[in-house]
Amino acid sequence: MKKLKLLIADDHQLFLDGLLSLLKTEKSFEPPATATNGNRVLELLQKNNYDICVLDINMPGLNGIETTRRIRHEWPEVKIIILTTYNDKEFISEMLLAGVSGYVLKSATKAELVNAISKAASGGTYYSSEVQNSIMHDYLGKIKKEKGASGKPVVLTKRETEIVKLLAREYTNDRIAEALSISYRTVETHRKNIMQKTGAQNLAGLVKFAYAQGIIS
Repeated sequence: MKKLKLLIADDHQLFLDGLLSLLKTEKSFEPPATATNGNRVLELLQKNNYDICVLDINMPGLNGIETTRRIRHEWPEVKIIILTTYNDKEFISEMLLAGVSGYVLKSATKAELVNAISKAASGGTYYSSEVQNSIMHDYLGKIKKEKGASGKPVVLTKRETEIVKLLAREYTNDRIAEALSISYRTVETHRKNIMQKTGAQNLAGLVKFAYAQGIIS
């Protein structure tokens, strides 16, 4: 089994050393490379093929936000996890829009970080519970404003609700069609209607809506 190649960036060497000590026992990872700023991250990516970048937000020179944008543009296949103390909705929204696969707080356990890395490597996403709460709180506020403006809550049909649940589990349209015994075209139609009803611009927005409405937990 191929081991994951990690690149971890944080401007505090003591924190980096502690993180390396924690992760060195993980058999599914190669010994991680490290950097203390975003510019060094980009230099290392030009020379090596990494699977996952774990980045802090507050770094000298090129910060985590700009580093993420550069990576997504130049190395779109590389997954990015943010590991930070910041739980501000502005930072979270910025990183979600930039396309990160995970957002983990530094108060997390080793098991949580390893889980986040594993999920990102398999194409999934992971957000700390505190981050999820922040996302839902922000989205609930938007839903309430929209509902107050129109006076009408968003109502999904039973079939649409089933499809939303499967989308949240990262099912493709093909898998949804197979799971629900319907055609691919029917799934596409339902999905289009769902996005129009909820006002979601992408899958992340739809998942936020589903959390806010209690469709998924």
